[in-house]
Amino acid sequence: MNRWVGRLTRAWWRWARNGAAITARTREGRAFQGLGARSHLAFPQGALTGAERIRIGTDCIINEHSVLSAGLPGARLGEGDPMIVMGDRCVLGRNSEILAMSSVVLGDDVWTSSRVTIVDHHHRHDLTDVPVAVQWPLPVRPVIIGSGTVISTGSVILAGAQIGENSIVASGAQVTAGVYPPHSVLAGVPARVIRTHAPVEADVG
Repeated sequence: MNRWVGRLTRAWWRWARNGAAITARTREGRAFQGLGARSHLAFPQGALTGAERIRIGTDCIINEHSVLSAGLPGARLGEGDPMIVMGDRCVLGRNSEILAMSSVVLGDDVWTSSRVTIVDHHHRHDLTDVPVAVQWPLPVRPVIIGSGTVISTGSVILAGAQIGENSIVASGAQVTAGVYPPHSVLAGVPARVIRTHAPVEADVG
């Protein structure tokens, strides 16, 4: 009996996951500034804020419990440039989050593992008589992650980071503001370039 209940429960969960994903054909998907063909936000979704300023390319996978937040929760952003851009064939791992007040751009084929945070702003914290969470304005610096980059589990990408294409960010790294060259391996807190791979030249006859 328990075995049949388990099978039915798993079958129902698979059906619910497929039916509750957000795609370009769903009402929630049509709220995005762009949500490409065959891209989906897996169920159960995390928080979703400012979809009208989020643009996602084709064949992207946003896994369970991932957060996409453009602007402040509850704020009406209206038309304008996208604040979060994901290129084609990107993957956002489970329990990851992208938090943008200005601009976070991921190129094509950017993959993250689970529990990755990408954020383009910091709270100011110099007003000693005001809670840090409500100190405004926020210092904002755009984030750019080059195509083909992989960001490993538990990493944090902070405001102002510009990571070159085909790089890898090691698990638990904290990438601070700066320009990091293509084909780099970044590791540590704060992250630094520990290796840069030279492009492989094709043999000529």
